[in-house]
Amino acid sequence: MALPTTLWPRETGGGRQPSPSLEVVMRTHLDLPIVVGVNGSPESDRAVRYSVHRADRIGCGLLLVNAVHEIVPISPMWPLLTGDSLMDVGRGILADARVLVEKIAGAKVPVDVHAALGPAVSVLAGASADARLVVVGHRPGGALEHLFTGTTTFGVVARASCPVVSVTREWDEHRARRRVVAAVDGSAVSSSVLAHAFAIASETSADLDVVHCWKLDSLYAYLVDEMSVQQEWGARTASVISAFVDEWTGRYPDVRVATHMEYADVTRTLVRHSKDADVLVVGRHGHGGIEGRLALSAPGSIARALVQHAHCPVEFVPLAIPSSAEPPIADTSRLEASDL
Repeated sequence: MALPTTLWPRETGGGRQPSPSLEVVMRTHLDLPIVVGVNGSPESDRAVRYSVHRADRIGCGLLLVNAVHEIVPISPMWPLLTGDSLMDVGRGILADARVLVEKIAGAKVPVDVHAALGPAVSVLAGASADARLVVVGHRPGGALEHLFTGTTTFGVVARASCPVVSVTREWDEHRARRRVVAAVDGSAVSSSVLAHAFAIASETSADLDVVHCWKLDSLYAYLVDEMSVQQEWGARTASVISAFVDEWTGRYPDVRVATHMEYADVTRTLVRHSKDADVLVVGRHGHGGIEGRLALSAPGSIARALVQHAHCPVEFVPLAIPSSAEPPIADTSRLEASDL
């Protein structure tokens, strides 16, 4: 079963668009491919491997993208390198990545490549407009000159028009856990997260754990009866989360689901649930809206912590635009912004 392709809004303006050559590649040779950020590092090789298995499973192609920034570090060698020279390096990296794809999947997964001169965030976010998924490999902190640093990962997550996967170092292509974790906060994006998580679980014959957790900030815990707050939270959100889960359970009767309602630190809880999971699916609320739960641009945010510490790949799902044919989504705007 292919992932839903109508859930993700396509940007028609306001952002940097893909170059014409990239649009031609994607629309002529590949239909809604998985876009993979490639730079020749072990992290990008891991992203390629993850994407090959994902594409083979859902029956789509891959577009391998290498971005070379126009501004490069200053060193004695750089004056000898022109934009064309850097592009040649990028094309060589893409050729090696294509060989890796063919080594893993043979001819089963269609693959194309694209080298671009520009910031990686802009290039990958632009490519996301005609993709079903963008995949990047995450490298832990300490690599300031590495192309796909946390800054790049979060830039792509914040701007992409489709889901974005950050592949962690702990991912093992030879070990399938058959378990998907979906983090929901009771807001409108919860339906998008569950649609994606149910589809993945169905495709992989995996169990699905739906997690909703919340913890009162310690500053306020001294001012109120924390036990009363916990009970009120449980009573107020349980029915909302159940409604979201029930909506998708009926569409995927083959998926075994367990719901976890935990009054606990959000980050620690989700990192714990990510252990022995194939993927952790979380939501984002578009481009900096005031209702955003993940605060993607803020250092130390929940999303940043998950990318750094989760034990499995983390998949960020954007808010879908509900169609008139879809059931209305419960109004949970009064839920605290830290709910997830």
